[in-house]
Amino acid sequence: MIRRLNDPSLMAKIHRFRIMAQELEWLEEAIAEGEDQWGELAGMHCRTIRRLEMADTLLRIQDQDEGLVDDILRGSKQCGRRT
Repeated sequence: MIRRLNDPSLMAKIHRFRIMAQELEWLEEAIAEGEDQWGELAGMHCRTIRRLEMADTLLRIQDQDEGLVDDILRGSKQCGRRT
């Protein structure tokens, strides 16, 4: 029907419109998939945080760090005595 008008400029505009509509549809699908993936990752992140909290991870790390600092301080005192 449009070809009957024999207007190359109009045909080009319509073609461009169709291509842009296809790109928009593709982009909307990609965004929806990305949102789904983001939701899954955000949920996994929250569950991991809960597991770490339940395991008292921060407290355990702090306890280990304090022991490490104590060991280093003891070691430095011993090195100081040798000289």
